[in-house]
Amino acid sequence: MAVIFITGSDTGIGKTNVVGLLARELSELGDTQVIKPVESGVSAGRPADAPQAAGDWATPITLFSFGPAQAPLAAAAQVGKKLSLQNIVKAYQTVPPAEHQIIEGAGGLAVPIDPLGLDWTDFAHAIKPDAVIIVVEDRLGAINQARLSVAYLKRKYNGRMGVWLNTVSRTVSPETAQANRTGIKQSKISIAGESSYQNKKVIFNPEFWS
Repeated sequence: MAVIFITGSDTGIGKTNVVGLLARELSELGDTQVIKPVESGVSAGRPADAPQAAGDWATPITLFSFGPAQAPLAAAAQVGKKLSLQNIVKAYQTVPPAEHQIIEGAGGLAVPIDPLGLDWTDFAHAIKPDAVIIVVEDRLGAINQARLSVAYLKRKYNGRMGVWLNTVSRTVSPETAQANRTGIKQSKISIAGESSYQNKKVIFNPEFWS
């Protein structure tokens, strides 16, 4: 079973779009699940992430869902629920196996998911996925975001990791796009792929996936 954990350098940078692209690709190779361990803001009028990313090609699974559009701990507290790394991991361990699991975190990499301050790096350490991919918006500042995120992840997780450059709403200039890729590679950070939300263009880096 291949397990890929998708997180991000921030919220609103296109994680769900990337999960959907990966789910579609992996579904051609076998049974695929899209798992959202924690989701908040579902009652705010937007579709749930897991079904949206899974489409017609993967099985969507949401472990904890909270209505308020707040950070995970705040959303859970507002509805009188308790959230912890331990109960998230326990819930994940009850999910039946599949050939491919794509897990999407909530918000950015360092968002707390436990009252003790534990976050998605601790989740990655606990479940030990085959790869962690950090989605970074492809814009000026992407090199800094990639370096900070990877350095933070390495404090708790030492497995395969890479970044995914995703263009969200702004048009990145060719010069900035090239500088981002050069700077990230010079920082010895793997680029797992790149995509554009506007035109659905996607590029997978075969060196990362081999």
